[in-house]
Amino acid sequence: AAQSARLAESDQLVTELLAADLLVIGAPMYNFGIPSQLKAWVDNIIRVGVTFGFDRSRDGEPYWPMLSPDKRLVILSARGDHGYDPGGRLASMNLVESGLRVPLGYIGLTDSHAIAIEYDEFADERLAA
Repeated sequence: AAQSARLAESDQLVTELLAADLLVIGAPMYNFGIPSQLKAWVDNIIRVGVTFGFDRSRDGEPYWPMLSPDKRLVILSARGDHGYDPGGRLASMNLVESGLRVPLGYIGLTDSHAIAIEYDEFADERLAA
């Protein structure tokens, strides 16, 4: 019964995802990555036979995305420090965007954009700007 309840919750989350044309995710940076609750959501929507296909007898790549290619992803993030964008001083430590783009791209959400506010920890004119 407990496993059926978990699967029903995952089914509901996948149904919402499949119905969406635009997915907007609010993802604050927690210790360089995404919050555990958001990771749990990702784990519930990455489902073999539902959001990605798998066939080990398939020539070439045995995995393929199953989401419609016309869906778009927007990641809204907040960061305590600054310099996490590509080319920035802390870019290699930004696991928020990659932590979402990689698994969501795996199921077909490849049209993605990220917007972030930085300087949260400083609470000065840089944050205001």
